[in-house]
This record gives sequence, structure tokens and C-alpha cells, in this order.
Amino acid sequence: MSKLMKKGVLGLLAVVTAYVVIGVVISDYVIPPEKVQLGSYLRAGDKFISKTEGFDQTILANKDGWIHLSLEAQPFAEGPPMHLHESFEETFTVKSGTLSIIVAGEKKTLRAGESFTVPRMTFHKPFNETNEKVVVESSENTRTMPTQFAYILSQIYPIIDKAEGRPSVPAMMMQMAVWGSDMDSYLADGPPVIVQKAMRPLLRPTARLLGYKYHNDEYKPIRLN
Repeated sequence: MSKLMKKGVLGLLAVVTAYVVIGVVISDYVIPPEKVQLGSYLRAGDKFISKTEGFDQTILANKDGWIHLSLEAQPFAEGPPMHLHESFEETFTVKSGTLSIIVAGEKKTLRAGESFTVPRMTFHKPFNETNEKVVVESSENTRTMPTQFAYILSQIYPIIDKAEGRPSVPAMMMQMAVWGSDMDSYLADGPPVIVQKAMRPLLRPTARLLGYKYHNDEYKPIRLN
């Protein structure tokens, strides 16, 4: 490699590094994104529905930074894409019906009264392959998911449904970048998890400049009372 090329590469690295450091400082600290108070924003009875996945979720309680949920998987619900969570395990306790889960490449079947916990950093995909509705419900002793993750589900479901299940990949990357690690879900059908994680802070300054928001007021949980 010539000296000129080396200088060019080093210069490019310096520009990228400056962009990341300065951009992240400005977008995260100097002009932080608008967020909601999650302790009061999500209430018992709130629903967030994914027509694409066929999942209807109702909040039972918002307590100590964790959400307790009731999940209804509609007949033949496809469920979410294969994914993992880095910071929390996920427990599925079936109240009625039969739930299927692919965990680390192996399919498990849970019937009423049965429960299974997916460990952290384990790819999984829950779905319903029957013609009957499945109800999965957590108790107050079973923490379903962190409050910030539940909040983001309430935001992302309408975005995906609005695009009829086929959202723009660049647009979703930008939105994920703004949510950062609060969107603790990484897809199996994509780059390695470490790359997916690294892309979010890299893209966040650009995403903020393009107008992507942490909180989109038009996408709210369904509130019946």
C-alpha cells in the first residue's frame, strides 16, 4: 500500500471516528431525543396489536421497570421473525391453546398449563400453527419484558402493519438506530448480532438529522379507558 493510500485510509478513519463521537454526543446528550415517562405511559389494560404477526398483547401490570402481559396468538399466527434478546430471558406460560416455539433450531410445543423460558442470547420464534387462539399469560412473579422494550413494540407494530408487513429496510435501520439498545431484539436473518448492535450508534446521528424520532405520537397503545 502506497503512502498516499495509507494517508487516505487514515484520513477516512479519522473522519468516521469524528462523525461517530461528535454525532453520538450531540444526538444523545446535547440534543437528546424526546422520550416518555414509561412508568406512567404504559398502563394496565393498554393493548398493542400486530396484524402482521397475529399477536394481540394486553398489559396486565407495569411494575418496577417490567411489564406483565397477556398475549393472544390468533389462529395460524405467524409470530415475529427469528430473534434474540440480549438483556432478558423470555418466559411463555400457556393458559389455553397450543403454542409452538422454535428455540435454537428446535421446535417445542407448549399446551395449556405448560411453560418454557427462552434464555438470553438465544434465537427463538413463537407462533401458532393451530386453528384455535392461543393465550399466553404471565403472573406478577414472571417478568415478561422490560418496560422500554414493551413501549417500543407499541411503536414498531403500527409501523410494520402500515407497510403491510414489508417495511423499508433502510427506514427500519434508521428507526432502530434511534431506539438503540432499548430495542433489545436482534434478527437471525441479518448480519451477526455484534454488527447489528454496532450499526445503531453509527447510524443514529444521521437518523436524527433525517427526522427519525424515539417517540412517534401517532403510534400509541390502544387504550380502552
